[in-house]
Amino acid sequence: MQLLLTFLILSIITVIAILLMLLNKNSRSHKIRELALKNSWQYQEFINFSDPIKEANFAILNYSSNAIFRHTISANNDSYGLGFNFFDCRAIEAFGIHNSSIIMFNLALDIRFKTLHLSLLPQENATQQDALQSPINSNTLAKICQQQKLTKLKHYALQKHNAFSNNNTLSEMFLQSHHLTDNEEHPLSAWLLAHPHLHIEISNGMLLAYQPNRLLDDDSIIPAINAIADISILLSDVKHNTELNHDKNN
Repeated sequence: MQLLLTFLILSIITVIAILLMLLNKNSRSHKIRELALKNSWQYQEFINFSDPIKEANFAILNYSSNAIFRHTISANNDSYGLGFNFFDCRAIEAFGIHNSSIIMFNLALDIRFKTLHLSLLPQENATQQDALQSPINSNTLAKICQQQKLTKLKHYALQKHNAFSNNNTLSEMFLQSHHLTDNEEHPLSAWLLAHPHLHIEISNGMLLAYQPNRLLDDDSIIPAINAIADISILLSDVKHNTELNHDKNN
């Protein structure tokens, strides 16, 4: 009887161990780690923000005191000509759980724009609802803009976003230097019009982008990184052919 009981206990432990291994194999951590290794990028379970990122004062990083940042991919400029980070943000609030996948690129900016802080918020009807989204207070990010001391920026070419800036004159110079117009055939204008659902923030020489309340599945991560690489390169003073790198990472 004792041998039977011991056998049953060992069998249960074995089954639990196998189930845990199977769950781990299919977990988000495992999938994103494999994706990073496949592309020769670095993976960390949790992100440790550098001082430049903290000093950038990005809204999503101040969204909640209960935020957790996980599943981090980091890469130098070998893939796109600009270094980048990818990570998930999970914030637990009284009104619900907020999940977003964040992509952050280093920009190669003219020294004049190093102090620029520009935030482009999606309009209320721009964010699509799907099963991966959770409740979010739509006024929270706008309030954070006020805490960041950003003021409303009106620009005729920003048709799909609400813009805020720490220096409207500098922002106008920045957008003008990249020839932003209301012409949909211009690359930067076309990109912004094609991505009205994204919150895009430029600060301290970095660009951060994400869709509020959207956690990217593992198959969508590379296309999303490619898309943010496109606008980052458009805004940077670098010459880089992204087509080969996009093919490589697809």
